Amino acid sequence: MRDPREPHDPHDPLAEASPSPDTPSAVDQFVRMSLRQIRRLAILLVGLTVVLIGLVMLVTPGPALVVVPVGLAILAIEFTWARRLLRHVRERAARIRSDYWGRRW
Repeated sequence: MRDPREPHDPHDPLAEASPSPDTPSAVDQFVRMSLRQIRRLAILLVGLTVVLIGLVMLVTPGPALVVVPVGLAILAIEFTWARRLLRHVRERAARIRSDYWGRRW
């Protein structure tokens, strides 16, 4: 076995070409990246489906004002743009609620 401090000879067939056990292999990195992308895609599909169902409920009977923010919350798990949009919707709802209750009482 060669000393790991010695330079690696690319022409030596017996030289160890494997990385140290602490560094992940390319396959591990690819699998991890693929799982991350699959998770993002699943969240995107579920969130967009819920938002679209909520938008349909705007013109059909149903709790659209509840379903659309739920869809945005699902999307906000993974996407920053959805987090910002959800924050804007919450602030707008709070403003409308305070305006409504302020005039009524």
